[in-house]
Amino acid sequence: KTHNYDTSECALWDDLIYGSNKQYFWYCDAQKRLCLDMNQGGAMIDLRPYAARFQRPVGIGTPSVQDASYPYLIQANYRAGYFTHYAGEGTIASCKVRVGKEETDLCLTRTKAHVTCTEHTKIVTLEPVELCFEQGTLKLQSIFTFEEGANTVKIERKIVECNGLEEPIELEEYLTATYGYTEYPEPMEGIRLAIAAKGEVQELAYAYACRTLSLPAATRCQAIIPQIDTKLSYENADCEEGRVVEGYAFSPMFSLRMKKKVQVGKEMTTWLKLEKAS
Repeated sequence: KTHNYDTSECALWDDLIYGSNKQYFWYCDAQKRLCLDMNQGGAMIDLRPYAARFQRPVGIGTPSVQDASYPYLIQANYRAGYFTHYAGEGTIASCKVRVGKEETDLCLTRTKAHVTCTEHTKIVTLEPVELCFEQGTLKLQSIFTFEEGANTVKIERKIVECNGLEEPIELEEYLTATYGYTEYPEPMEGIRLAIAAKGEVQELAYAYACRTLSLPAATRCQAIIPQIDTKLSYENADCEEGRVVEGYAFSPMFSLRMKKKVQVGKEMTTWLKLEKAS
């Protein structure tokens, strides 16, 4: 009477027992499951593409005798997250901030969040984090919006305060992902990465060659992972450059990135989208 297949569940979890001040937000509905870590500036540390409706037989006589796990695209514990033993980055989604030649990552900050719930919408608003550069400081706020049963997540990054910075502020929304069930890598051949701008599309087939594709004014970066029948994409209508990055044997992942210069009081809005590939 109260729940159907699209009904969402969420929980903002505070560590009270150990007093670490860690805070996690879990969200789950029929299209997606994910976790945000406020101890890493609101980084996405777990992502499951339920929108793919991936069928995985389990039991005697199947390729998976015991493990019934649904595949992940991001799993920071299995694939090392920001602090990684891989040569590249581990699986995580966050935002990099650049002022001139200086760069920092929201993963290096700590914040808190609160959740606003309506009947079919959950909005996670993070407290602004202060980032320090040689010229001065800025405060950046992140907001995540979840529509129940939708296959998208709206990600907003807003500069709410700026002191002493004369050079432009560049934000880069990025997602480093793979697919898997455990901490062991899976074969990546067959994955296709693509980037699109108005009237132009570039693609590459995953070959562990550490290649990069980039386009100015890109509107979409995407990865198609046929092994789990999933299409993963970033969409942004007004970014200045988009990139997709292929991994290699010792960092078997891929990365979607979109960047834009933002002024005080302005924001960058990116849509994370999950779809069935077939």
